[in-house]
Amino acid sequence: MRRLTPRWNPPTSGTGFVYPIRQPLAPLGLPSAGMASNYMPTIPIPGMNLNNPTALAWQQHMATGHGVPQTPANTPAWPDYANVPLRDGLSVLPADTLHWTPGTFPPLPFGTPVPLHIHPSLLPNPLNPTIPQLQWDILHRPEQARHYTGRSILRNVKLGETAVFPSAEEIWICADEDSPFLSYWMQRWGPIMIKESNAKIIDVLDAIHAYFMAVLSDDDLRLIRDSHSPINPTPLSALQSSALKRADDAYELRDISTREYRRIDVLGGFRQFGGVRPVVFQDGTWRLMLNLLSYPVPKVA
Repeated sequence: MRRLTPRWNPPTSGTGFVYPIRQPLAPLGLPSAGMASNYMPTIPIPGMNLNNPTALAWQQHMATGHGVPQTPANTPAWPDYANVPLRDGLSVLPADTLHWTPGTFPPLPFGTPVPLHIHPSLLPNPLNPTIPQLQWDILHRPEQARHYTGRSILRNVKLGETAVFPSAEEIWICADEDSPFLSYWMQRWGPIMIKESNAKIIDVLDAIHAYFMAVLSDDDLRLIRDSHSPINPTPLSALQSSALKRADDAYELRDISTREYRRIDVLGGFRQFGGVRPVVFQDGTWRLMLNLLSYPVPKVA
């Protein structure tokens, strides 16, 4: 049977995106239809404001991951079942269904009401999160990203398509809890903020690229230097090696490209875009949670 890659259209009443039909990689341990009510929302989160990504000042937001008591502004309300299995790549498809509600992660059976939808290309791959649908090294411009289809074909990404539905005037992107190393640095640097009405895929990718290509501050470098220890006597060595590899992979002259260290250099090999997933909090605010992976990305001309 011929497998088609459907085009994304923001969902409307009675319609929705249908992923290519494909059996899960590992159906064991997945929620059954009888368990659906335990983790699937039956109605959208009441009072959600798409134009208010957070109710916290950034300093308060930074503190939420360090033992501060949970509040409605930092306690997820949707989705309830949101772990991204990056270590084993197990499928997270819901059991006993072949069609899913568009733009959600984890996937939900078709017709399930959700607060918002994210373009499927930006989400973690529901068939195997270790193989992103969007093959992109964040070192490069978004135009070099490619869409990886169910037939293992790389295609151009339709960068002008809508990223979030309903549209939002402001989007915050933070590190996913499944990426602790990334979380550490993004808590220090702050969120990726996109202030663009009706943001497109290219707006999201451009913001991520610009964020990680920013130059490390003097405080960042001082923090790295001060981290030396008996097991890490030269903490700047890894940073220098990463900067040299960045220069080589970006096809730049080393002596020019490495005059300044950039945020991407502290990530080492974690440069592959792993997708973003939406999380809505109990106070109705929301954010996109970013994952980065350490796998190689196919190079394109």
